[in-house]
Amino acid sequence: MVFSFRCAQRWLAVWAGCGAVAFAAHAVDAVPPSLEGRFAVGCSNVEQDFSRLRPGESGPDYWEGNPGPTAPRYVTDLLVDPAHALTYPVVVPARADNDVFERQGGRTLAYAAIVCYPTRSDNTRADYGLPSGARVPRMQRGADMPIFAANPDSADGRWPLLVLSHGLAGSPLGDDYVRVMGRLAAEGYIVLAPFHADARYSRIKLNDFSDYWYVLTRYAEIAEMQAIRPLGLKQGLDALLARPEYAAAIDEDQIVGFGASLGGMAMMLVQGAKMTTSWGGAERVIVRDPRYKAVVGYVPFSGYSFQAMFGASNQGVRSVRVPYLGIGGTADVVAPISRTSQMVEALGASKYFVTIEGMEHGFRVEDAPDVFGWTFAFLRAELSRQQADRTAFSMIERVAGGADDRLRIRKTLAWGPRDELEVVEYVGTPSGRYFMTGRRNEIALLDSYPALWSRTGQRFAAFRTDSAMGTPMCRFYAFDGGTLNTHFYGATASDCALVVAQPWARDEGSPLRVQPVLTPGMTCPPDMAAVTRLFNSASVNHRYVIDGFNARLPASAVWKNEGAVFCAARYDD
Repeated sequence: MVFSFRCAQRWLAVWAGCGAVAFAAHAVDAVPPSLEGRFAVGCSNVEQDFSRLRPGESGPDYWEGNPGPTAPRYVTDLLVDPAHALTYPVVVPARADNDVFERQGGRTLAYAAIVCYPTRSDNTRADYGLPSGARVPRMQRGADMPIFAANPDSADGRWPLLVLSHGLAGSPLGDDYVRVMGRLAAEGYIVLAPFHADARYSRIKLNDFSDYWYVLTRYAEIAEMQAIRPLGLKQGLDALLARPEYAAAIDEDQIVGFGASLGGMAMMLVQGAKMTTSWGGAERVIVRDPRYKAVVGYVPFSGYSFQAMFGASNQGVRSVRVPYLGIGGTADVVAPISRTSQMVEALGASKYFVTIEGMEHGFRVEDAPDVFGWTFAFLRAELSRQQADRTAFSMIERVAGGADDRLRIRKTLAWGPRDELEVVEYVGTPSGRYFMTGRRNEIALLDSYPALWSRTGQRFAAFRTDSAMGTPMCRFYAFDGGTLNTHFYGATASDCALVVAQPWARDEGSPLRVQPVLTPGMTCPPDMAAVTRLFNSASVNHRYVIDGFNARLPASAVWKNEGAVFCAARYDD
């Protein structure tokens, strides 16, 4: 699982003279990206005092969290000005809440990250040299604020944000990662890269038989290390967006991810995939961050030959509905394409899997045009609000580069990530009344009162109110001061007109858009399922249940089936 962006500088050199990715209305070869990218790049403060290194130590010992003989080591130990670097705490759930956190549960861990971003061409800040010879471009120092260029492709000047998760035994300041971060930023992304430093939590290098025996006997410890990664990603994103100097330049509706090797696994876990946490096959959801609109996995790790990482046959990713591009090598024995294919096939969103013939678990010079060509084309298409752009991407067969890249899996849904809205169902305590919502503020509020409202486990995907997909759904709060206390959703104009005329109906606007079921027996489109409205006359409460989840409900005579009212996409939790 050790991963490195080898020979990145030579990689970048092979891009010289190339143009932008091209789309067409038929099967095409995409042109690889240019050498330089579109924008100058600046980065956040990671200035370090290397005089603090003891004999025999190196910067990577701290960047990667390699434990010292008498004390732990982390990048924060070297930072000259940690108050002005991007540092943040990561709170680990108690073991009682998630038993994968056997050793670190309940603790608060120190974390750090670096941010690189498109900057103005007149930014004259000096590059920051690392002992390896790599350079952090136009780095902030001391209390310097970031100098962002305005995005010429956006009405408000904001940029998409790319969260990068590096491989095992790596770091954002490794020779190749810092260069790749710069190239991603030059393409027009603000790039956030945490220092995972996995060695702080588990032994991670597999060099001989005793190391493999360590994996077999200490699997729970390694699983915990893997589970800490998505916590660092989610809480790192929270920390970045809480800083006004960065948040003001970020388009929070355009957040994407890029994970390499074990970082590819982390990207799946932060989307809510179920993780295998023991040899016995126990599965746990670590965290779910609904803010991502697309994810790229480069040689993504998804398990061993004897055990998948996402439940049986990697089916634990079925509830992940984030559009996904996987890139793998046919000669990769660490993340073999057989397991990656298994994972990609199980995903519930638009999905693509590209393989590069003869590529092992790492980069080769000739693969650079293909890897970044596919990555930039995919992200650009998925962040678009136009289905035509996604359709155009689906026509690409290969990138015109030096490698033999082959598209093995391709499935494009009729809607994209910026159309989709997660709808969650709750049940109240002690009332027993059900309520569903897709409004982010309401979900956050109800989740903050677990003693009063709890999730039933039902989630499905509808369309956002600003999408061109579907039709608006009305919502009314039916309350008469007595027994009438419920929310009613209507998917047709006749349903909404019937309720709005009632004196007890409070119009709460349109919270989502749906594909309505207009006639009895109407079939929902592919990749969607019918949602049935139920009515409980005893509690005067409506409930909306998607096919599949409905089948798992116990039989009850008090709930009247009022028929299918709209179509939605399943998460299959």
